[in-house]
Amino acid sequence: MNHRERGIIKYSPFLMPEHRKMLKELREKEERIHPFHHDEQQYEEWNRIIFEAMEFASYLSIQYIHNYRLCFVIGRVHYYDQPNQTLRFKEKDSGKIYYIHVPSIKDIKIAPFSP
Repeated sequence: MNHRERGIIKYSPFLMPEHRKMLKELREKEERIHPFHHDEQQYEEWNRIIFEAMEFASYLSIQYIHNYRLCFVIGRVHYYDQPNQTLRFKEKDSGKIYYIHVPSIKDIKIAPFSP
């Protein structure tokens, strides 16, 4: 970046810490993603994909919202609690367990490298 360009980067040393904090909070608030509203047909399709992946031990890729941010994880469904609409999902690489609430999911797909 050219030192002659005007903008927040050039003048950032002149901002007080309170201003930086307010700008950061404003940026985070603007970048928030709110929960999606899905219809019953979408939930039925996801149930089919989830149960098929559990039956054949396939990997899934899931996009979901966590703390107003869009997250992406690849792994296997360890357990599906249908009454509470919660997935216990085990990540492929690290083996970390995620508890994903189904209404917060944006998309579920069978991962292309499933065995």
